[in-house]
Amino acid sequence: MLRANDGGGFTRPSARLYPHQWLWDSCFVAIGLRHVDVERAAGEVLSLFVGQWPSGMLPHIRFCPAIGEPYHADPGLWGVRDAVEAPPVVETSGVTQPPLVAEAVARVGAAMPARRRLAFYRRVLPGLVAYHEWLYRERDPENTGLVSVVHPWESGMDDTPPWSDAVRDLAPAKVRAVRDAGDLDVLEGLRRDNKAVPAQERIAADELFTLYELTGRLRAVRYRFDELRAAGLPSIRDVGFNAVLVRANRQLETVAADAGLELPTGLLRAMRTTRDAFRNVLAGGFPRHQDARTGRLLPDETVAGFLALYAGVLPPEQAGRLAGQLFDARWTGRYGPASLPFDAPAFDPGRYWRGPVWPMVNWLLVDGLRRSGRVAEARRLRDETVELVVRSGRTYEYYSPVDGGGHGAPDFAPTAAVFLDMIYAE
Repeated sequence: MLRANDGGGFTRPSARLYPHQWLWDSCFVAIGLRHVDVERAAGEVLSLFVGQWPSGMLPHIRFCPAIGEPYHADPGLWGVRDAVEAPPVVETSGVTQPPLVAEAVARVGAAMPARRRLAFYRRVLPGLVAYHEWLYRERDPENTGLVSVVHPWESGMDDTPPWSDAVRDLAPAKVRAVRDAGDLDVLEGLRRDNKAVPAQERIAADELFTLYELTGRLRAVRYRFDELRAAGLPSIRDVGFNAVLVRANRQLETVAADAGLELPTGLLRAMRTTRDAFRNVLAGGFPRHQDARTGRLLPDETVAGFLALYAGVLPPEQAGRLAGQLFDARWTGRYGPASLPFDAPAFDPGRYWRGPVWPMVNWLLVDGLRRSGRVAEARRLRDETVELVVRSGRTYEYYSPVDGGGHGAPDFAPTAAVFLDMIYAE
């Protein structure tokens, strides 16, 4: 199935719904591919840097013109070539995604012979360091240790209620009028992302058009963090994104050490600040996103909070308490945690990030549990995830936490990849 989604040097998450290259999707793909073709896995990682901006930013989409399938958020929506002073050499989006790249680099390298691993690490490190430096320089200018996310698509969990609420007021006037009238069918007929997957399994139409509006506003301020903050656009310290960053920083240190290279002093200082800041994410109870403009914790709980376990820096008592919640009936049925608790008003077992189980998220949690010494819990979640995919007979994008039914894009490459890794890693 991974071969079927090969786009020529990179892997499409889904041939129809996601026909280009996505940042953290390719990272998951590389992690799985390393078991069967480590050189192809290395190529998957390296292909991400083809779209890297001169500033260091790694975009969440690298568009591939050879692919004929239309995509609803195409290069014309982003307008990167016109908006950015030093645009990348290829067409890309204007935002990033959870920084899983260092994790993929470390795992692919670990599957290589020593000499090949050294060459791979030394080739990828300049771009990887530039990316982490960009995250801190552009998204944490106050040196709080926690970087800000400016678009739901950056979070990787874009349809969760905290993000929907954060952008709700940005809806264009016509969208607000349709929404207030309860006539979303008008918008459904205008969208292009519901041709491969039923509309009821995707983000609501009014929210999708609001994301288009936000993208246009980011383009208008040239994707600059200082300007978007001045314009009052969302700036969220996303707990899942920052959890991935904490772990990525640790893996970056490992890769640099194995390559015999020193990381910049300023970057090391920022990484320590992030580690220390993230240890306080449970101070307000269950880990939640924070509005960077006001310091207010956003009220809704999502599965992103459990990624604090993946970060690997929580004090043992806090990690144990969070792991206990993970397997509570409020969150977990038979196949791992739902993306929202079952009692959440917005819970929907088959709609995108409003309830389904995501094997990619389960992979992150299995890894975090295992590294924290919770081997039995890690094995349970791993076994549940494998069973989920096997019982469905197909690698879907996400699955119902109620009955295990597959939803979203079928033949989804990241699901196949994490399934592969769970099988081989055992």
